[in-house]
Amino acid sequence: MKKKINRNREINKLNDLFVRFLLGKNGNEKVLEDMVNAALRDFNFEEVKDLEIIDPYNLSENIDLKESIIDIKAKTKNNQIVIIEIQLCGNMDFLKRIFYYISKNIVNELKEGEDYKQLSGIISINLLNFNLDFGDEGKPHRCFKLIDTKNHNVDLDFIQMHVIEAKRFIEIIEKSTIDELKKNKLLTWMKFFTTKNLKSIEKELKEANPIMTKVIKEYKRFTSDDKLMRAYDARDAFLVGQKIMLDRERQEGIKEGIEKGIKKGIKKGIKEGKLEGIKNEKYSIAKTLKQMNMDNVSISKATGLTIKEIEKL
Repeated sequence: MKKKINRNREINKLNDLFVRFLLGKNGNEKVLEDMVNAALRDFNFEEVKDLEIIDPYNLSENIDLKESIIDIKAKTKNNQIVIIEIQLCGNMDFLKRIFYYISKNIVNELKEGEDYKQLSGIISINLLNFNLDFGDEGKPHRCFKLIDTKNHNVDLDFIQMHVIEAKRFIEIIEKSTIDELKKNKLLTWMKFFTTKNLKSIEKELKEANPIMTKVIKEYKRFTSDDKLMRAYDARDAFLVGQKIMLDRERQEGIKEGIEKGIKKGIKKGIKEGKLEGIKNEKYSIAKTLKQMNMDNVSISKATGLTIKEIEKL
């Protein structure tokens, strides 16, 4: 007996299966166009029109999806390519993946022997549900282009690489007025994608951005379909598993780096004959590891101190 779907539950709207359904389905071209133009308008770029969705969403092709693929791809009348990517977890290495997809699309668009003049621009829009560290104050929406390093007003308009970090929008959205939402459609999209209570903001979204009437209708259609929701649950479980593995690899990498650093420091100290310095360094490192909530046994293995010595710190 199949499990009955709870039609009132909220889903993660940045789940790539749902986003492909919403933005990559035939008949939803205007929805896709509104979302893309909201991002372009944020940087005063020329907007796109008459998008044609390439490889439209098809449940039978997505239901058992395991590997990550380009989520949505579309083309304008003048053959400009638009790529939408959704990523729930990751790190700075994700930028390399973006460049890879852009490069791959450039190569695929031009057959061997064809004139380079036929190459069209590529707009890559990447929705992230995690924050990247660029070493600055953190911006919710960035756009990278090919520019003259001496004169930033000169650029080659071949590619646009938009990086939109959804979590950084949450605080901005909470403070935004209805007038601000109307002026900046990207805020309405981020409010839709990040809300955990869509019903409470339905009216506000529809007032601020008319396309949200269609968006919310599609959301309700998705969440009321048993087959779609079973596919969503399977995909969500897979994505959560990926995040857990990534977090575990990150923690293991940190631990391995700490242990290597400790061993390297101890070896150097012995070589220089600074035995007292080594002891003090062990204590200092052990204190730091205790502050990081590492257990005493692991600290003992990493520093060589006894459990009793560690307990006294």
